Amino acid sequence: MRGRKTIVLHIGHGKTGSSAIQAALARNQDLLRSAGIIYPEHAASDRARRGEVTSGNLDMEDWFEGQVIKIARAHEGDGKILFSNENLFHNFDLFLDNHRKYAAEFDFEIILFVREPFEKLNSSYQQAVKRRGFADDIAEFADHDRDAEHAARLLGALEAEGVAFALFNYSALRRSAIQAFFEHLGVWELVRSEGQAEVGTVNRSLTLAELDLLLHVNRLFGVEFGSVIADALVHRLPDLPSGMAPIDPETWARFHARTAPAVEAINRFLPESDQIRFDSEPPGAKSGAADRRLSDAQVEVVRSVFPAVLTYRDGIVLRDVAMKYESGETLTREDAIALMQYAQKARPHGQIIAGKLEEWRKR
Repeated sequence: MRGRKTIVLHIGHGKTGSSAIQAALARNQDLLRSAGIIYPEHAASDRARRGEVTSGNLDMEDWFEGQVIKIARAHEGDGKILFSNENLFHNFDLFLDNHRKYAAEFDFEIILFVREPFEKLNSSYQQAVKRRGFADDIAEFADHDRDAEHAARLLGALEAEGVAFALFNYSALRRSAIQAFFEHLGVWELVRSEGQAEVGTVNRSLTLAELDLLLHVNRLFGVEFGSVIADALVHRLPDLPSGMAPIDPETWARFHARTAPAVEAINRFLPESDQIRFDSEPPGAKSGAADRRLSDAQVEVVRSVFPAVLTYRDGIVLRDVAMKYESGETLTREDAIALMQYAQKARPHGQIIAGKLEEWRKR
């Protein structure tokens, strides 16, 4: 129907290439607009265009009516308005409870990626180590992972509500996930020929040596230190092959038994060639001989960013800046950058600090 808008929600779930898809969406924003697909700008869009880890173009607070509906109404004409955030997966009841109120105004389509459960478990576990300061082994994490069950519930709810959805198995697609996403939107050939189809690796998982290191760092110093090291390793060494955290047979059997019914329910919506299949043995069972030592390149990255106590040299810098108060000298740009770098040690994820550092360094 002419003049009618379609709202497309890419809801994840986590560890299924969402950051890479969001990078491709942000880099091809203008090209998509020319094809009638609006991918609204967001505060994180520049980071996405640089290939850094983001959560897409939505924030979670009042995300449906306060953002999606409001932004969709603000765009004139018909076509598709696309939003992406993998955290929608765990906050999707807001849509299920409210979408009927807008059915006369908008069409809705949901895009969901799933993944082989043990691959997903390993990747989510590593993400918790990288970003949330998790310091226990994967067995502790496995007992709380319910994403397969949640995906099965959402698919059943969408089917019952009559909401259009597209389901993809990331484990079957791998590096072609971006292509599959744009093919579904009907713009792959346009992006491939005129846009930026290649994104590269975004937010890779850790090597086993990196995983060992971060577990110790998280245990000793907490998430603010561990996440800084993890981000540096992932961004500066994006192409290292990741490792699978070993899972003991008891945890494997327990997780398998609990997840199997959900996998069966999910597979009902996937073609035979793309269905989810469990690993035949506990992941990591053959990884005993894997190299658990950091390479020289990894050591250099860690050394360059590790938040440590102030050194003797740091004390000299701070002393000299402070002495300018007594002499009446003007604070220079270099002084301000030095002080802000110390502030970043204390608040490694502070957006104001990071923004000011980037701004001052460009001058």
